[in-house]
Amino acid sequence: MKRSFFRATIVTFGLAALFVSSLAEAQWVLLARRAIGRVEQMSQQSQQADGASYDSAAVMIDAPADKVYAAVLRGLANNTQGVKITSQDAQQRLVQFTNGQQIAGIKVSALGDDLTHMLISSAHKGDQPDAAALVLNSVLRVCAEMKVECSKAQQ
Repeated sequence: MKRSFFRATIVTFGLAALFVSSLAEAQWVLLARRAIGRVEQMSQQSQQADGASYDSAAVMIDAPADKVYAAVLRGLANNTQGVKITSQDAQQRLVQFTNGQQIAGIKVSALGDDLTHMLISSAHKGDQPDAAALVLNSVLRVCAEMKVECSKAQQ
């Protein structure tokens, strides 16, 4: 009698844990779907002429990471504004590039089968023009090539 009660209790707890975990996953997916295509951007400009500054942007894209990475590489290779790839790592889906004055990098990460996080970061000296437009345009170009709607997040 005790043994069957113990089994029933374990089965009940197991089913409850399975139900709770599926609810938590559904909540995460719902939250992620609301953030898809919303480009978040962050910058800091140095107050000193020779100080370091940065610009970065991040977006989640509803597409496979390998396809997003391939679109990034195509976009950089076809760029006519003097952008040159300085290094790339297909396994980590990481590309670093420069326009001669500023350096930047793009990291593409898979969050699921068809959900990708893309992070772009650029560094420059305080006396150089900021790269915020370059960073944002890179994100929007990849989104357009992937036929995914992206827009700058409202502050």
